[in-house]
Amino acid sequence: MTALGEGTKMQSEDMVARAAELLGALPYLNLATCCDGRPWSSPVYAVADGDLCFYWSSWKDAVHSVNLAANPMAAFTIYDSTRARGTNNYRCLYVECSVSTVTGAPEADKAFKMLYPGQAVELADFLAPGLKRFYKATPGKAWLNCLSERELTPQTLKMRVELDLQALKRSVTAAQR
Repeated sequence: MTALGEGTKMQSEDMVARAAELLGALPYLNLATCCDGRPWSSPVYAVADGDLCFYWSSWKDAVHSVNLAANPMAAFTIYDSTRARGTNNYRCLYVECSVSTVTGAPEADKAFKMLYPGQAVELADFLAPGLKRFYKATPGKAWLNCLSERELTPQTLKMRVELDLQALKRSVTAAQR
């Protein structure tokens, strides 16, 4: 049986750096939510802060927003969709997270400045009783794919390697400097 990540030449630090590169280069994530056994997937534009929390804005009545109100557990992927099939190894980040609605003015202002720098958008639209909200995803676990489909064999157990979130946070912070 092929062990997790066996055959890969990348070391843990290299994988964290690759994940940080994805986070810096690809602002859209594919958010997966679920409520009452019904899954839903939505592309959202998100920005990570220095604590590796991801912020986005959305209509409060959007399917994913309603799902998150009922079930704050979610997952998302960030990947380079322009790459040819079978060449996306080390180019897809999977994140399991908990999501909260931003309700306080200080954190809403932080999200606002990250998502709408210099734009003429009203912060009040994102707080009650407005129709939009800011959301914050706090990662619990993250993985990077380490094998392409060309490298898979019938004996392959897994094609993802779990990343150290603290190391990823340090790498993202260093890249933002």
